[in-house]
Amino acid sequence: MPRKPMSKEEAEAAALALAEKESRKVRKRPDRTAQPEPGDNARYTAHNLMLYELDPVSLDDAPAVKERTRTYFEICSQNDMKPSVAGYSLALGIDRRRLWEIVSGKVVKPPAVVDSLKRAYLMLNAQMEDYMQNGKINPIAGIFLSKNAFGYTDKQEIEVSASAGDAESPEQLAAKYADAVAVDFSEDGAES
Repeated sequence: MPRKPMSKEEAEAAALALAEKESRKVRKRPDRTAQPEPGDNARYTAHNLMLYELDPVSLDDAPAVKERTRTYFEICSQNDMKPSVAGYSLALGIDRRRLWEIVSGKVVKPPAVVDSLKRAYLMLNAQMEDYMQNGKINPIAGIFLSKNAFGYTDKQEIEVSASAGDAESPEQLAAKYADAVAVDFSEDGAES
């Protein structure tokens, strides 16, 4: 027996029910990476579009830089988005590498501008640490971003020193390690 076609209202209700059912499913991937929820990509894109549409700010105008910094963090707060170096750079209308060059003193700008940018960088760094300490960001992503944006490093320094009194002559060293060397040398220094 053929099925009776659904009305428009029934079709919409069925589509809505299916969408709700799909949104409640737990998304699992073998690599266990975080996956965006439905609507996340649109939210991220809309947020970045707001930043993109801001006119570039003059990096020689300290009050304008300070105001843009405030605007950036307000937009992040309003959109419930994590602030980032790339997002801040987008709000300023510059590349993140240029921002790093200014903050690190490789590019000269007015001191008041540099101070505003450095304070914003400190705020971004502090927030990254807060996210990491409170489990609000994937640890691997946090480590990567901290190294890339804030100059963090993983390094272990080992200092080796010898006092002048411990120095051995070349002859003493040769005698000491003679058995460990596979090649024999004659008295005149020629290999035998």
